[in-house]
Amino acid sequence: MAALSNDTLSKRDNALLIYNKINKKKGKDSTFELNDGKEVKLKFNPDVKGIATAFKNQDLEEIKDLAKPKSTKMFFVDTKGKEYKLSDLKKSEEFGGGSGSGGGANDTAITESMQCYYCALRYKLKKELNSENSTPKALKDKSLQGYVFAFNGSTRWTASTLLAAHSSGSKALPTWIEYDQSGQNVYTKTANKLALKESWGGIPYFHRGSSFMSAIYESKKVALKFDRSEQGDKKAPASGFSDDKWNPGDIWMSTMDPNPSSSKPLDFNKDVNCNLTFDQLRKNVYEKATNKELLGISLKKVTGEASIKEFNTYPDRTQNTKITLGKFSFGQTGDFFNSADIYLTLGTKQVQFRSTDSTKSWQGEVKGAAAAAGKIGGGGVNFYCFDILKNTVGTVPKDAKKWKETRWNDSYFNDFHKLYKTYSKHPKNKFKNDKVVDNNDFRQMTNGYINSKGKNAGPAFKFSKYMGLLLLDAIYTGQGKKDEWATQVLRYAMSNIDISTYFIKIE
Repeated sequence: MAALSNDTLSKRDNALLIYNKINKKKGKDSTFELNDGKEVKLKFNPDVKGIATAFKNQDLEEIKDLAKPKSTKMFFVDTKGKEYKLSDLKKSEEFGGGSGSGGGANDTAITESMQCYYCALRYKLKKELNSENSTPKALKDKSLQGYVFAFNGSTRWTASTLLAAHSSGSKALPTWIEYDQSGQNVYTKTANKLALKESWGGIPYFHRGSSFMSAIYESKKVALKFDRSEQGDKKAPASGFSDDKWNPGDIWMSTMDPNPSSSKPLDFNKDVNCNLTFDQLRKNVYEKATNKELLGISLKKVTGEASIKEFNTYPDRTQNTKITLGKFSFGQTGDFFNSADIYLTLGTKQVQFRSTDSTKSWQGEVKGAAAAAGKIGGGGVNFYCFDILKNTVGTVPKDAKKWKETRWNDSYFNDFHKLYKTYSKHPKNKFKNDKVVDNNDFRQMTNGYINSKGKNAGPAFKFSKYMGLLLLDAIYTGQGKKDEWATQVLRYAMSNIDISTYFIKIE
């Protein structure tokens, strides 16, 4: 039985999920399943100082420190005071576990693939799906199989395999396929909404993890190579520009030959040295969608009535409101020495900037009410500083592609203190503080930074806080439009930058 561990907390915002479950007063969503199958209501152990804050802030370094063998107390206690450690909790479906009979596949892969079959069936029947016509027999019909190219690795999934996974897999899978009193389930709601929005003739092909789908994303790689060449426009961040940032389609529908060697979607097989720009690609993806040839679909679990939103239309883009750069703060309280992060207000969102791997990695993360809403790595942050503000985060080569985090060195102390004084008094500081400590006290307090466990974490604090100050300096001494910088950073974190391509989201 898979259990939760420190490593699983970095995936799917599991730390914040645990925090929210603990703070939920009642209902099934407030209980935890143990490895022995029992379910319990838990709270954070009051004897472990700072544990609740660490989970709320998704401070993985701190959580790891608190979990070290020297710790005598466990993280959680139940209503009777019994203590539990993290590994006592089952890695259930909500935490990213549960593969069932899907051959090692996770639930997301299973549900996305199953959705392909329901969508194909909806277009085949040309009428609304319900419990009476979307039966296992209908889904397993051989004539339908030829329109669905859903893969688990190299293995093509049949409807029979997917149906079996729903009955023998994780506890969450039946919630997708079980029909409600209206005769609908998650899959039929999604398929029905899609067919109403996209009235394509005949039965389109549906892809999930197929070679055809892989070929679509090959075009992005070609455009990225040209973008980074001497002739390119340098529109893509130097690092971290994943396929999902370009187009987050979980499944794709198409009327094109499913064999990519024949259909050549988006001309993916062009010579790798061809001058394919991201704007050309963006236009091409949108035209193929409007011509009912090719469409990426982002899927979210539908719990009520399904809705559809369009993203990245061409030439004008939807869901693309300009935002403003607001104030910043040292942590959430404004106390410079209380945490290793800084917060920037971008529009209505709060973005936390801090190290993620002690003294090596640094990033920004959009904070949401229930979960993180997107991330941007240090390379992406610096790219937009370089591209828009004509500045860089730290002393780096002029070529932003070669940027790396400024690893801490004690020779930086004087600059560190200077930046601290400048931005403590800065008018955009939400908690403006004119009373700053002198250089000697500053050194002592940063070197002696104590985390919530009572452990010295000076090196991690200096790296993270110095990077945050270098970012502020890049912003406020930059020459470009600060609101444009804020807009692009937030859009990137939320997979909505200017070179992202057209897709629809069903939720």
